[in-house]
Amino acid sequence: MWWRKQKDETPKAEMQELGAGSDLDALFKQDCTVLFKHSTACPVSWVAHGQMTRFLAARPETAVHMVNVIKNRPVSQEIARRTGVVHESPQVIVLNRGIVVDAISHGDITQTRLEALLKNG
Repeated sequence: MWWRKQKDETPKAEMQELGAGSDLDALFKQDCTVLFKHSTACPVSWVAHGQMTRFLAARPETAVHMVNVIKNRPVSQEIARRTGVVHESPQVIVLNRGIVVDAISHGDITQTRLEALLKNG
C-alpha cells in the first residue's frame, strides 16, 4: 500500500555527533575525517544537512562527524583552533591525519561537491 513505508533492512549511515566528551585527538589521527558544523537555528544549515544526509545515503562507509554549533560551541571553537579554518556555519572540513584537505561552507555544501572532495582528498 502506497501510504505505508516499507521497512528497509539496510542500516542507514548517520552522522556521529561530537560533544564535550568527544575524542578530537583520535579523529585528527584518522586517514579521513569529515567534520560538519551545523546550526539548528539556520535554514541554510538545514539545506546543507539535507545534502550531507544524501551524501551519506550514497556513501554509507564514510564517517561524518557533526558538531551542533549552538549546543557544542566549545567543540566547534576547538576545531577552528586546531585546523586554522575560520568558523562558518554550515561548514564541512575534510582532514587527512589532522591536515586540512579542504573546507567548504554554505551553498558550496552539495552532495556532488562532497563526492569530489573525497575523490581528490
